[in-house]
Amino acid sequence: MAGVRGLAYAKLNLVLRVVGRRRDGYHLVQTLLCAVDLADELLLTDQRGLELVVEGEEAGPEEDNLALRAARLLREHTGGGRGALIRLSKRIPAGAGLGGGSSDAAAVLAGLNRLWGLGLPLEELGALGATLGADVPFFLGPSPAWAEGIGERLRPAQVDLPAAFLIVVPPFRCPTGEVYRAYDRLGVPYSSPAPGWEGELENDLWPAALALHPQLLALRDRLEELEGPVGMTGSGSALFCAFPSEEEARLAARRLHLRGKVFVARPVARGYKFVA
Repeated sequence: MAGVRGLAYAKLNLVLRVVGRRRDGYHLVQTLLCAVDLADELLLTDQRGLELVVEGEEAGPEEDNLALRAARLLREHTGGGRGALIRLSKRIPAGAGLGGGSSDAAAVLAGLNRLWGLGLPLEELGALGATLGADVPFFLGPSPAWAEGIGERLRPAQVDLPAAFLIVVPPFRCPTGEVYRAYDRLGVPYSSPAPGWEGELENDLWPAALALHPQLLALRDRLEELEGPVGMTGSGSALFCAFPSEEEARLAARRLHLRGKVFVARPVARGYKFVA
């Protein structure tokens, strides 16, 4: 069956600083984002109407699925009557801070742009994606990148990345809204934006996620025994450890005996990829 096949990659927040708050309640951040090759798979084919079929990881209600919402948004934006069958094979765990929903939306926007022969520039697709979620434009552009504001202002990052990451997703979720509310209750002072990156993994939301799920501390202690820098992505619940080689990351993964899901992933240059 002819169509467009694609990969929608996960992301890690190597740095996440909360630097303020807008009047409307949205928090302002400075975050260093890195796409990694843990991916959902998509197959987009022409048909009448828009239809979504999801396999794998729990996808939640169809009406909340960002992939389907992205397709509807693009069709409305272009004023066309085109349709598509979206087959989405989920591998990126939800509620872990890995950006799977936003990545799916970005890959659908790029994929339907190709399938329907629209020829829209990535900047236009990114502006559309930003209405679905602040992370969506990142997945359409180069990685790594600094994101500021509520995550919508992007600039490429010239930084040296680790060769591989060991990602551990515990068997519980950290909903973003709950974590930010916990952050506000803690009264943590806002961070100051900082230029550059020296390789230290930092996340201002860690105390809030820990307050909601104290069991994260034991998981972090286990990862710190591996002697690599340890971080949390987004609002959690996934933690990750950086390694200078994929081989070392895989050796570390075999040493772990943990509940939850364990992945080894490498950095990639963009948040999506078309495949044959």
